Amino acid sequence: MTRPPYSILRRLLLMALGILALCFAGLCWLSYQYAQRAADAAYDRLLAASALTIANAVQAEDGQPTVELPYSAMAMLSDQEHIYYAIHGDGGLISGYADLGETLPPAHSETPLFTVMEYLGQPVRMVTTGRLVTGMHGRSWVTIRVAETLGTRQLLSDALFQRSVVPLLVIMLVAVALLGFGMRRAFRPLAALENELRQRSPDSLQAITQRVPVEISGLVQALNDFMLRLKGAIGTLNSLVADAAHQIRTPLAALKMQAELALDETELPSVQARVQRIHVNAGHTTQLLNQLLMDATISHRRESAAPSDLRVRAVVQEVMQRLNPDDAPRVRWHMTPSARRAMLHGDHISLREMLRNVVDNALVYGGSGEVEIQVYSRREGYIVFDVSDRGPGIPEEEKPKVLQRFTRGSTSSGHVGSGLGLSIVQTVVRIHEGELLLRDRPGGGLTVRIVLPARLVAREAGLAGVLAAGLGSVMLGFLCLVWPAAPVQAQTAYPPSAAKDHQAVDFPIHRTHYPAVNADGAAPALLRITGPTDTELFQWLIQDFQQLHPQVAVDYLEIDSMGLYLKVLSGQMPPVDVLISSAADLQLKLANDGYARAHESLYTQRVPDWARWRNEVYGFTQEPVVIAYARSRFAPDQRPKSRTELLRLLESEGPRLRHRIGTYDIHLSGAGYLLALYDERTSANFWGMANQLGQAGVQLYGTTAELLDRLESGELDIAYNVLGPYALSRQRAGADIDVVVPEDYITVLTRSALIHRDAPAPEIAGTFIDYLLSPRGQRAAMEQAGLPPLLPDDTGLEDPLLGALKQGLLQPIVLGPALLVGLDQTRRRRFLDNWTRLVTDTPELPPAMTGR
Repeated sequence: MTRPPYSILRRLLLMALGILALCFAGLCWLSYQYAQRAADAAYDRLLAASALTIANAVQAEDGQPTVELPYSAMAMLSDQEHIYYAIHGDGGLISGYADLGETLPPAHSETPLFTVMEYLGQPVRMVTTGRLVTGMHGRSWVTIRVAETLGTRQLLSDALFQRSVVPLLVIMLVAVALLGFGMRRAFRPLAALENELRQRSPDSLQAITQRVPVEISGLVQALNDFMLRLKGAIGTLNSLVADAAHQIRTPLAALKMQAELALDETELPSVQARVQRIHVNAGHTTQLLNQLLMDATISHRRESAAPSDLRVRAVVQEVMQRLNPDDAPRVRWHMTPSARRAMLHGDHISLREMLRNVVDNALVYGGSGEVEIQVYSRREGYIVFDVSDRGPGIPEEEKPKVLQRFTRGSTSSGHVGSGLGLSIVQTVVRIHEGELLLRDRPGGGLTVRIVLPARLVAREAGLAGVLAAGLGSVMLGFLCLVWPAAPVQAQTAYPPSAAKDHQAVDFPIHRTHYPAVNADGAAPALLRITGPTDTELFQWLIQDFQQLHPQVAVDYLEIDSMGLYLKVLSGQMPPVDVLISSAADLQLKLANDGYARAHESLYTQRVPDWARWRNEVYGFTQEPVVIAYARSRFAPDQRPKSRTELLRLLESEGPRLRHRIGTYDIHLSGAGYLLALYDERTSANFWGMANQLGQAGVQLYGTTAELLDRLESGELDIAYNVLGPYALSRQRAGADIDVVVPEDYITVLTRSALIHRDAPAPEIAGTFIDYLLSPRGQRAAMEQAGLPPLLPDDTGLEDPLLGALKQGLLQPIVLGPALLVGLDQTRRRRFLDNWTRLVTDTPELPPAMTGR
């Protein structure tokens, strides 16, 4: 009586592994819940503290609640999250985002209430609290809501969970090791199976019939399947040998007959004719034998050859080198740059012979015309080989048949062939999980298309890239002389902006087009950039970028930073890819409100923390704010070297400088408003300086260019708080201007870039941002555009404004949530009102608005 199969592992696994698995799953669930609660508790405290800080700032003015948003309310929250807030009173919105939590009831208690909801298309954690305000009209509750996205708290939760799971994994590994020790003793029946296999003869491929435990029955079945496959492979090889014997027998018999007939001929012409036939038959036999051997080789390599990574370009070049020298001039091939860098994973010999067979067929059956090879890539990760000829083609009903072994088409008569070429190609394509298509070519002929999976490789930055970066400044000037791409500048008729407080203000857009340097006859890709940087400066960066990417055309839309911000908010901005602005607070607001697309690369990882926000906004310059003087109006020892000295000069010589000092009009200039806010937080003398500027009749301008124009023309003696690179550029051009970097502290502004959420060409936009942050882009910004680089170590150059100063004096404006405070409606209105009362007696603002 046969005993049923028994299980050695079941006794151990059912008890030990079952209990361990249940315990591990339960502990992991508890650890995950604990990690979530701990992370929520930590970040909820900060969220509640932010809301309570805002609540404490709520006051009653003229019987109505009002609030000036504290900087600490935003600064205490994570700088890697989107932050939203709303403050509502009985009369409606006081400040913030009007639709935040609009479906929730108002607060009637100071107790913080937390909820998770979706806002602007992403989940947020929101706290709601109330503040009871007493005024002349009685008491009323003000509702304060603060929300942030969940990225950082999820990271903390994941970290806590991973730390708690590690000990559990260690326990599991120890348990598995103990089980392994027991299993080694339980698998002694394997020794009997080993002995049976060792005693077999080499040609014995019979299935194993020995009784084995259930635990190793799968292994025995796998061995049996392997031997069955091996038997099939040997059978295939035998079949190939039989096919070779059958196919070669007829050509060899013909050779023998022709040789015998040649021996019987006595006339030289007849002998030559017979020898010619022998030569033709020998060629046919040789081709047939080569094809049979290659068919056998590919069948063998399918099972034995180890696949490797191959460059597509190398495979094509090797096939071209192996062509008959007489046929090579008939072959024209073209390969796209992405295809040149692509990598195939497979057998080198099989892929080479696959392409060679297709090209040989095209040369043989394509008549005397040219054979075209097109190699290109698809975004899905495929490489396509198109081999086209102008021969008679293949009838549609015969296309499936000619892919079979020893089958030829009706149009192949009169040509030597074996009927194995396309069969070999089909076999190789299937092995590599590709697709083979036979298509009629427009105008006559046949196109053989081979589609193979491939790994698309990004452009390499090798030695050539390093040399190009070192010689970039020299070659750029030469190329501009030899190969200019004349920009076409025009005033684009875009509709005026109609957004929020500036509905009547028109923000003109100046468009400059830079054609592609070399599009290779194809339609060039178009990159659209908008920003307030002067076209004359920014064109150097665009042209240097085009030297790296000659197939890209660029549209640069110059617009003031405030206009840029308002047009994006109102949806009136034309389609753009990259937004660049010196008003970092406006850029951060656009990104916080969901108008930016994330971008990460090796270059963005090198950006300092202060000059980046999340993976959306990146600074690429560090521009000091300076004081510019008319050199002829001040002796060197009389020029104030700090803000404090300038304040003393205004106090002592105010009448002499009346109407002779200028600065930004912060109502109009986005960068000017940001600098004023920063000075107010940094300097204790800010309001004193504003008062003295007002008494001196300060002249207000919307742009840096206007300030420096008035200074250069002699209308002004001092330009206060201007961007250093612009002033230094005027000084280098020979203007009567002296530039002084304040000694008390140096405010550093970074020009930032982001990719628009709806960018038509986001990939090219990401490439441009990577260029700005690359060593070459940083060097071009310094040498060509005159913009101090964010990463000066990459350029090897010293910034003439910052190089000799101590880094401790630098006060960079950090890209973080605190910048959003300055854009709060109530705080902005109060700040502008106070500044206006001190600086000017003219409350009405000029119509133009800018933000350079």
